[in-house]
Amino acid sequence: MLLALLVVLAAAPVSGRIIDAESNNPIAGAHVMLIPVEQMPPPGGAAPFETVTDASGHFVFEAVAPGEYRIDAQMPGFVPFAAAAPVVDTTAGQAIAGIEVFLKRGGAITGRIVDGGGQPLPFITVSALEHAVNSHADRAMAVTKQMAQTNDLGEFRLVGLADGDYVVIAAPPPQRPFAQPAPGGAALSPTYYPGTADRDAAQIISVASAQTVSDLQFALISTPAYEVSGVVVDEAGSPLRAALVMLTIDPQDGGTGTPAMSQSDENGMFRIGGVVPGTYQLTAAPQTMWAPHGGLSASDGRGGGGVVPITGGVSVGAASLDGPEVVPPVAKGLSSPPIEVTVGSGDVSGLKIVVTTQR
Repeated sequence: MLLALLVVLAAAPVSGRIIDAESNNPIAGAHVMLIPVEQMPPPGGAAPFETVTDASGHFVFEAVAPGEYRIDAQMPGFVPFAAAAPVVDTTAGQAIAGIEVFLKRGGAITGRIVDGGGQPLPFITVSALEHAVNSHADRAMAVTKQMAQTNDLGEFRLVGLADGDYVVIAAPPPQRPFAQPAPGGAALSPTYYPGTADRDAAQIISVASAQTVSDLQFALISTPAYEVSGVVVDEAGSPLRAALVMLTIDPQDGGTGTPAMSQSDENGMFRIGGVVPGTYQLTAAPQTMWAPHGGLSASDGRGGGGVVPITGGVSVGAASLDGPEVVPPVAKGLSSPPIEVTVGSGDVSGLKIVVTTQR
């Protein structure tokens, strides 16, 4: 009880203003957070502290427990903080006031997505990928910085972009969960501006602070679609019924982060149709165990880790379809790599996913 009382008495107020770096005008409605520098919050502290600036751009945190905090301020249309953000130290328990945090107004990219006939496409995910040269990679890096969705007119607006070079990619929504399109046919494919499936052929767009690059109109490409199929088994090799199977394309490769899904049948078999060429991450788990996983390697936007191409357009870690089985990380705490599947110019079949059914 005495320790808790001392912590409360030592808590100090922290206040300041959020300001537009170009106009010096206060920014009202900015979201401000105090995030502990240490991974764990200080004793008696709440992490993070959150507030919103008033009409004068002021923010106040009434009682901040002793510790070091990073100030994070965000406002639509302004560039989020880079790696280094202002830090305050409330260890002495004294009030800290007069903090001024400057946000820089970001650039924007606007445009419109249409189909092959020029009709607008709604609900398309459009991403701005920062284009940067990596001296240690064979190709330029592309890191997703902003995402938006087209409206009913096919229009999109990507805001809050820092000065730099970008490529823009539009990706169609995934098929409805558990939907199984008929084999063959075609489907809309992730498309880079001005209308290519090849990121290296995408047009680079330079954006400056407070600048809007507008009227980027391009059509999504329609490409042949294929099927990914296989079997889900447990550690003993027995077919696993009603397992949730998810096929996800990395957001940096044009994906939306929402996977195509299937469910294994009584024989453990699964099939996912309507899959366009690309590199995907395949995972499966008993539905009671499912936990989300991270994406592929971000070094070049296409995954990595010593993947060996296999006949039929399939990559499964560094193993062949006839070789070692790959156990994906289906539950928190497991560290086995997911299965990476590359769809080329045909169906991908014969995949085996070994699911760990016990933690």
